[in-house]
Amino acid sequence: MNHFEIVKEFTDILASCQGKVTFVTAQGDRLVTDSMLSALVGFASLISVAGSIDVHFECEQSEDCEKLRTFMMTYKLGEYRNS
Repeated sequence: MNHFEIVKEFTDILASCQGKVTFVTAQGDRLVTDSMLSALVGFASLISVAGSIDVHFECEQSEDCEKLRTFMMTYKLGEYRNS
């Protein structure tokens, strides 16, 4: 799967989320994916730091967390934790 397909899958997942999804770093930096632009900025950051720092999602809806957890595990992108 190429990068375009991975990004497309990620944006499709985010578009299907029912609640708020937030990227959170171990340092406490937060990026709410309330727009597709912020989601893509967050995704770019996630890819660039995957494996080097703890980046996870916080989700309002458990179904959203499960979709994102599966995606992250599939592509080995950071850690998952539902806070």
